[in-house]
Amino acid sequence: MKKKILAAILSAVCLLAMPFLFCACDGGGSDEVVVGDGMKEYVLEAEYTPVANKIGGAQSGSASGYDLIMQSSAEGVSNGYFIHNIHMTDCTLEFTFTAERAGTGALYVRMISQWGNTTFTPDNFGIVLNGKEISYASLLVKGSSDDAPEFVDKVVTQTAEIKQGENKLELIVRENTLNSYTHSTGAPAIDCVKIVTDTGISWNPLTENLDHVGKIEG
Repeated sequence: MKKKILAAILSAVCLLAMPFLFCACDGGGSDEVVVGDGMKEYVLEAEYTPVANKIGGAQSGSASGYDLIMQSSAEGVSNGYFIHNIHMTDCTLEFTFTAERAGTGALYVRMISQWGNTTFTPDNFGIVLNGKEISYASLLVKGSSDDAPEFVDKVVTQTAEIKQGENKLELIVRENTLNSYTHSTGAPAIDCVKIVTDTGISWNPLTENLDHVGKIEG
């Protein structure tokens, strides 16, 4: 009798645990962007950040400046453009925004990996807010291509500390060997970042960046 009761308890525990096991093994899919009561979602496009003097790197070559911006008509690409080929140690994307008052917010990065399913961590991909490194849990991101990107939203933190006035969010490529072509530094492609908070946020997007896309700069 005791054995039957124990078996029933163990079965119930396994059934309760199964959803969590499946969530932990999602294959690098998207995290749900949750916007609660009194909260608002702000989208900061990666292609509107300062890129003119950025030095990146392609999978097996070089890339820099406005060439880091790629246009795409693929479904799910926010605003029709994204940043790619930032496969260079210390290459950094900066998102500068202004908050009406101090508060906290959830931070998401919309991204893909060119290296198959890839795990990004603070060791290979730093995320820094106002000079403070965010110690996020590892982000499993599914593999995708630039030609047919399938971007996913990955939650970095639910408690980003936003200060009143100017804030700077930095996405920093750390030295690693994720680039399977050259066994050197690799990085995700970035579509945008999303901030969900109850404080008002504004920023000055460099929309003129798109005037240079696909052009040969003299």
